[in-house]
Amino acid sequence: METVISLSNVTKTIKNKTIIDHISFDVYRGEVFGFLGPNGAGKTTTIRMLVGLMKITSGDIHIGGHSIKSNFEDAVKNVGAIVENPEMYKFMSGYDNLKHYARMTGNVSKERMDEVVELVGLSQRINDKVKTYSLGMRQRLGLAQALLHRPKVLILDEPTNGLDPAGIREIRDYLKRLAREESMAVIVSSHLLSEMEMMCDRIGIIQNGKMVDVRNVREIMKEEKQCYKINANPIQKAFEVLNQSFGETGITLSGKNIQFYGSEADIPIMIKKLVENDIDIYEISPINKTLEDKFLEITGEQGGIA
Repeated sequence: METVISLSNVTKTIKNKTIIDHISFDVYRGEVFGFLGPNGAGKTTTIRMLVGLMKITSGDIHIGGHSIKSNFEDAVKNVGAIVENPEMYKFMSGYDNLKHYARMTGNVSKERMDEVVELVGLSQRINDKVKTYSLGMRQRLGLAQALLHRPKVLILDEPTNGLDPAGIREIRDYLKRLAREESMAVIVSSHLLSEMEMMCDRIGIIQNGKMVDVRNVREIMKEEKQCYKINANPIQKAFEVLNQSFGETGITLSGKNIQFYGSEADIPIMIKKLVENDIDIYEISPINKTLEDKFLEITGEQGGIA
């Protein structure tokens, strides 16, 4: 896979406080990369350094083989980005905002402008003034602006913020299509972990300014061992029997169910043991964990994330 973005030991220090601590990761052409972390972990700071809005204290970032530090113009010319909320001229129409940006970018045809307007679903409102737009519509206009010059890299901070469920799905599907069909590298920062699960190929988890892990989403969701629940009667006797024989799998009694963390191969052995002890078995089923559950396991966080 072709590396489009590469961060090498990137560090950011402000007033002797290390905000970002030697972060390193790569983003490949044709993938959607999710950037996740708790509040204050350093996601937005990293994105600001990626697009040149904040200087790097040490380390370096390469985009398309060009260093942000030594060759900034060539590094960012193929980058489209929305950092935090997109800001537009509210007294101008959406279309006039795009024309203004197109003049600054250069080499953007009217056909391309019309194409991106259609892609982000603003055809009916593009000639209205931005001050009449909802937050979701401004988000769509910002995405259109970021795509005008056909960037090779798209960096989005909370791209689905303010969108209704249908709009979220449209943006999600569009970003996946951009990555696949246009071979674009897409970096998405978001607190909507369910969306990350459906949108991203890989995720990078940042915590306290450090990169905790970079994992393939499918690998995170598919593990050899997982949590199962058992509904049996009498439940207390079932718990005692299983805990005596399989205590190392983490047998717990939760309400009217027994839970254990193990592999599928453990199930028939447990069933046999319960039957031998005259225990009735009503159900054994997996407890499917969400990406949020996995995220909290990896980071050890018990609170909210963003």
